[in-house]
Amino acid sequence: AMRNIMMLSSLGLLGACAYTEDALTHVDLFGKVRIPEAAVTMTLVDDSGTEREVSDPRLLGPVFLGAYASVQDGHYAFAHPEMGPVLDPDGETPGNAYPYGGTTIGRFGWGCYQGLVCKVVTGRYESYGDVLDFFKTVVEKPVLDNEGNEVTDAMVYQEQCFEQLHATSDDEIDFIENGARDFELVDGFYEAEVEMLHVDFSPGLAVWGWTDMPSQTFSFATCDENIGEYANNYSDQYYKGTNINNLLNYPGLRIDEGDWVSSVEDSPVITDPNDDFVVDLSFHYED
Repeated sequence: AMRNIMMLSSLGLLGACAYTEDALTHVDLFGKVRIPEAAVTMTLVDDSGTEREVSDPRLLGPVFLGAYASVQDGHYAFAHPEMGPVLDPDGETPGNAYPYGGTTIGRFGWGCYQGLVCKVVTGRYESYGDVLDFFKTVVEKPVLDNEGNEVTDAMVYQEQCFEQLHATSDDEIDFIENGARDFELVDGFYEAEVEMLHVDFSPGLAVWGWTDMPSQTFSFATCDENIGEYANNYSDQYYKGTNINNLLNYPGLRIDEGDWVSSVEDSPVITDPNDDFVVDLSFHYED
């Protein structure tokens, strides 16, 4: 009898904890990001210090997008999410922006050669030849193999990636899009569809973001070459690089000259999660 009482008590407790899916606050938000066509024109500097202007959509770095309590002016020279209290006693770390959720359009991939660590962004290249062409003709730093020889053949590049990544098809190579790219030029803007999944929704949150544009020497402020997976294959002994942590929590620390940021006006406020949003990265930060 005692056992039956205990079982009934347990079932009663389970019933008291029951919930319905409708009570969950997590939602999926859908929309698009727009970047002005002017964003893909910038100045690069070669090893001799010579400057030249280049224009190419493959220059676009990762776009970091977050959902926040609000977006405000006054924290930095650009609009920035509302922040919590400063907890660092030295004052070097700002308040946490506490994102409700976030995503990216493009992320750092490993380009299968050491010289491409923190240089290749997914969603920017249609093929292996597209990657080789970009670094040779736009960046003017051709892709080199481990012996320092220029890689000119797309099939050789593909074979290197298959060997290094233990892949058997291009579908397994995250930075090769096979004829497509994330961004499409539409009426003077580069547009990309975006999904922000599992956002802890609060009515009135704002969607804000920025794109990490490369420096004049083609490096990215949000990627660290000394972390990530480790290449350990014969003579290959180095880190593959990856994005820096807490980019959506402390974005103001990583936005630098040349980046494009959404303003307060261009960071949409979401009251109905079923409505699609549009974020314009309209502000060009020039330090």
